[in-house]
Amino acid sequence: MKAFLFFLLAASRLFSGETITAGNFIFSPPKPWVVQDTPSHMLKGASTYGEKGPMVKFYHFGTGQGGGVEANLIRWKKQFEGEVKVTPEKLTYDKQEVTIVMMEGTFLDGGIMERKTPKEGYLLLGAIIPHASGDVFLKVTGPKADLSKAKGDFKKLVASAFTKEAK
Repeated sequence: MKAFLFFLLAASRLFSGETITAGNFIFSPPKPWVVQDTPSHMLKGASTYGEKGPMVKFYHFGTGQGGGVEANLIRWKKQFEGEVKVTPEKLTYDKQEVTIVMMEGTFLDGGIMERKTPKEGYLLLGAIIPHASGDVFLKVTGPKADLSKAKGDFKKLVASAFTKEAK
């Protein structure tokens, strides 16, 4: 019976049109998140906080790719200059470990090959979900004033891929 209910839940997510699939996970962004149409080979989906708020991006690079939890925490921290306040949190959803992180400081905004613009008072909210089929990464950056209030909703967004509450 539990397997049938899980199947119905997964099927309803697949056909609702408001889901993002990254690796083996299907996210159903709850309000106020709004699914955007921006997938590419590496970017599996995106969702804004409200209609025009900061955008969380969902990444999945494939089996053995992406660098894992510690490598990404180090990489993300290097996207800031000066002192960075890093607050990691390990959660478990139905036996699946998830690392949620908040980083605060002066963010170096810009693409890989672009000149970086320092943005003071920025936050990064990230989630790393390790999996044998390839880790899944969620990341959003923006002004502290905008993202501070989004942390709880960010956790709900991550939790939408799982059937049980975090431990």
